[in-house]
Amino acid sequence: MRIPTTLVTNDVVAAREFAAEHPSVVCKTFRGLPPGEDGRAGAIWTQRVHSDDFDDSLSVTAHLFQAEVPKVGDVRVTVVGRRVFAQRITAPRGAVDWRRGDWNDLVHAPVTVPAVIETALHGYLAASGLVFGCFDFALTGDGSSPDDWWAIECNPNGQWGWLPDAPAITQAFADILTTEGTSSSS
Repeated sequence: MRIPTTLVTNDVVAAREFAAEHPSVVCKTFRGLPPGEDGRAGAIWTQRVHSDDFDDSLSVTAHLFQAEVPKVGDVRVTVVGRRVFAQRITAPRGAVDWRRGDWNDLVHAPVTVPAVIETALHGYLAASGLVFGCFDFALTGDGSSPDDWWAIECNPNGQWGWLPDAPAITQAFADILTTEGTSSSS
């Protein structure tokens, strides 16, 4: 899989050097903000950053910096066992992070995952000892070529209930849970 050049650091000098090496850089947080007074957890969305944005406050915790991929859309691929569900997500006005706006404005469309990408996803899960993962990709083309697919992350929260194919994903989980650990002896 193609992966954007990535740096995880809390070193301001390393972050500035990384930002200087790439035409555009995004910063992603590892976790959301603690709940506010209203009880709702906050979020820090993926955003473009510049080397002059960094100061000594960066040293408090690790940050993930990535060379920005010139994407035309995003894909969420949900893998449950051997089943693969993929939805292309198009955000209005080409948002850097589609999660930031009104989710009712997102356009979803099923997309076929190239075989080489699907094989890599199953390999990733197998190497991790997992049967489930939600993978995010940036697309730089129509998605028909594996070269269009840039792996951003295996999402640690694994959300899928908001996707149009959520009922099929739910069924895939039910299928695994009802057959996992059962023997096939008669």
